[in-house]
Amino acid sequence: MGGIKWLFISKEYKIYKVPNPKNGRFKEIKELSEQDVLKAMLYYRTKNRKPDKLVMVEFNRITLDSQGVYVVTDESKKRQLQNAFQFIYNTPQQLSDNSSPFELPLAPIVPSDMEKQAIYEYLNQNFPNLGKDAPAIVENAISSLKKIHEKKINFIQEANKLREANLKLYFDSK
Repeated sequence: MGGIKWLFISKEYKIYKVPNPKNGRFKEIKELSEQDVLKAMLYYRTKNRKPDKLVMVEFNRITLDSQGVYVVTDESKKRQLQNAFQFIYNTPQQLSDNSSPFELPLAPIVPSDMEKQAIYEYLNQNFPNLGKDAPAIVENAISSLKKIHEKKINFIQEANKLREANLKLYFDSK
């Protein structure tokens, strides 16, 4: 069996454990109202119904509203999906044939060194079984995100080269 823990990390590197959202709405944390925070999702396996092994992490930077609530909006989901679909369902040639400007890949969201340290300390204090694997899991996730981002950048560069070559052929034929 597995589970998910949600953590919000403030700019002061304070960790807030947040219950699972209901209907895309997280519980309010009034002291974080109108602040940008790092949201960490920790996926883990359980043993005897307790967190036992950290499996994966995801990060996102979010802004909480005036009540200290984060609501997952359709707009944010839509933007992420549109950006992903550009790379999933197109080849560089198909992208270059389209006359609209290229949409740059969204930069990966990764924690700062201080945010990582705060996560490790929090897990070691509160969930030692998760804490022991945390540095390796977090660094692996960051490395993976950076590699994927680099592939998308190369994809756009290749599409741009193809577009430039097509334009050159077009203008040379005139």
